Amino acid sequence: MKIRVLLLLLLLLPISQLQAVLLTLSQPRITAGEQLELLVESRSSRVIEPQLEIPVSWQAHWSVVEQTHQVQQTARGDFQHRWLLLLQHQQADSITRRLLLPPLRVDSRPSQAFEVLLEAARPRVSSVVPPASRPLEVRQRVDFSEAYVGQTLIYELLIRYQGYPIEPRLSQLDVKGGNAREWGDGREQGFNQRGVSWQEARWHHLIQLHDTDAEILPRYFSTRLNLPGQSDSQRHEAEVAAVKLNVRPIPTEWPATDAWLPALGVQLKAEIVELPRRVYQGQPLELLLQLDVVGQQARNLPQFMSLQHPGWRIERLTEELQDRRVDGFLVGSLKQRLLLYPLQAGKSTLPELVLPWWDVREHQAKTSRATLPSLDVLPVSPASNPALFSVDPVEAVNQTSQQQSRWFWWLLLLVGGVLLSAALWFWRAWLIRQLHNTFKKPPQNPLPPLNP
Repeated sequence: MKIRVLLLLLLLLPISQLQAVLLTLSQPRITAGEQLELLVESRSSRVIEPQLEIPVSWQAHWSVVEQTHQVQQTARGDFQHRWLLLLQHQQADSITRRLLLPPLRVDSRPSQAFEVLLEAARPRVSSVVPPASRPLEVRQRVDFSEAYVGQTLIYELLIRYQGYPIEPRLSQLDVKGGNAREWGDGREQGFNQRGVSWQEARWHHLIQLHDTDAEILPRYFSTRLNLPGQSDSQRHEAEVAAVKLNVRPIPTEWPATDAWLPALGVQLKAEIVELPRRVYQGQPLELLLQLDVVGQQARNLPQFMSLQHPGWRIERLTEELQDRRVDGFLVGSLKQRLLLYPLQAGKSTLPELVLPWWDVREHQAKTSRATLPSLDVLPVSPASNPALFSVDPVEAVNQTSQQQSRWFWWLLLLVGGVLLSAALWFWRAWLIRQLHNTFKKPPQNPLPPLNP
C-alpha cells in the first residue's frame, strides 16, 4: 500500500532527470552468501563526483567489496554519474526471504528501496551465469516474476565481454504465452573490475502476457573476441536459461462489462482548458484528460471515446501515448483532448469519469475517478449567433490558431513601430547636428593681451 501511494505521489510531481536516483540490480534474487552487483545512476549539473551515502543498516547484510565511479556528459549539457557496487552478502545461513532495505542517497536525494529475494543456500547442480574468469557473460531479468494476464513486464538483457567482438550472434527473444517488443535503443558502457576492462551492453523489451502458461525461452549469444595479448580471435558462447513466470488469470469477480486493466497504481486527472467566465449554449469547451498507469504500457490504456451524457455532445480531438520509466517501474501515459458542447441552458453537470482497475499487489478491484465542475450555461438562440451551433473540432482548433496569429501580427507591428520611431529620432538628431555644423560662425582669433 505504501509503495502504491509513493508511486502516485511521484506521478503528481514533475519528474526531473537531475533529481532521479536509480538502482539497478544485476539479478532479482541471489543465494545467501553470494555476491550481487548494484548499479547506481544519477544526473547532476556538476562534473565532480556527488556524495554517495550508503545507509548504516546495510552493513548488517552487505559489505562493499568494490566500488567504481564513472561520469559522462549528456547531450543536454548535464552529467550522468554511475557507480558500480560489488556487494557481498554476510549471512550465508539465511533462510529464504525477501530482504527490503532503505534507499541510499546521492547528495541527499533518495533512490528507490533496495529489494532482493534471498534464497537459502543449497547444493548447485550447474551454474547458469558463467564464472567471472570467462571473457563473456550473458544475464537476463524481469521486474516481476509473478503477474496477471494482461500485465506488462520489463525485460532486460545484459551482455558483458572483454576485448573487441567480431561476428556477434544473438538469438531472438521468444516468450511462450506472451509477446514482446523492443523498448528504447539500448545502451553500452565500459567499466573496470579488479583490473580487467569490460564492455557492458543492455537492451530492454516490454513483455505483454496473455496466457497463464508463460515462460521466457532460453537465449544464446556467441561472438569472436580479440582479447589483449592474443594474436588470433576465438569464438565464445554463452546461454541464459529459461525463466518460468507465475501468471494469474483474470479474477472471476471482475465484471465482464469492464475493460481489464491490471496495474500497480493509477492516477486520473481531468480539467477544462481555459474555462471562460460565461458558457453559452452550443459553445465548445476543451477537456484535457491525463491518465498515468504504473505497471502497464500506454497502448493498453482505455481511451474515453464513447462518453455520453444527457445535455452534452462530446467529440474526440487528439490522443497522445507515452511509455516512460520512473524509479525502475514502467509508467504508461495517455493524454487525451475532447470537445464538449452544452446543448441545454441552465445548471448543467459534466459527466464523471470512472476507471475501474485491478491492483496486482493487493489483489483487489479499485476505481479511479475524476469529477468535473458544474456549469451555468447561458441560452443563445441560433438567430443571434448561429456560429456557435456550427462549430466542429477542426474549426475550433482553426479559430484558436487564427486568434493566436492575429495577436502575433499585432505584436510584430507594435515592435516595428517602436523601432521605426527610434530610427527617425536618431536620424532627426543627426540632421540637426549637421545643420548646426554648417551654419555656425567661424572661430575668431583671441584678443592680444592688454600689457604686451
